[in-house]
Amino acid sequence: MIRHSKPVIHEIKKKFGDKFKVTMEAQNKFCFDNTSYNPDLVLWSKSDNSIRAIIEVEQGTRKHMVGGVITADYCMGNMRQSPVMFVLAIDEQDRKDYLKRMALFHNYTKHLKKIVIGNKKQAVIALSKLK
Repeated sequence: MIRHSKPVIHEIKKKFGDKFKVTMEAQNKFCFDNTSYNPDLVLWSKSDNSIRAIIEVEQGTRKHMVGGVITADYCMGNMRQSPVMFVLAIDEQDRKDYLKRMALFHNYTKHLKKIVIGNKKQAVIALSKLK
């Protein structure tokens, strides 16, 4: 977790904590092939404990974002889950770069329902629409 992302992560957790069970990076350990994937935030349904959203807050780590999406897709397939994944870019230039990179392999993800790349405001709006 990047230092600049901590306030954003805590704000999202606080905003959606009534609607979802929200777990942070240290609590999120999805194991696969002798390693693990730890997303910044996971929003779980309170009614059936399914994963509704995975949130990665990124800043200047373009290469890592692509690997994170691929890893998340693989893990969700193993878990038979199909959440929405949010890549929240703190920097606008990073957001534009992420959009370009995702366009190259977006059709290859099989288990994530949708991948949304945006800023904090866009993520809050989209997360508000989740059930």
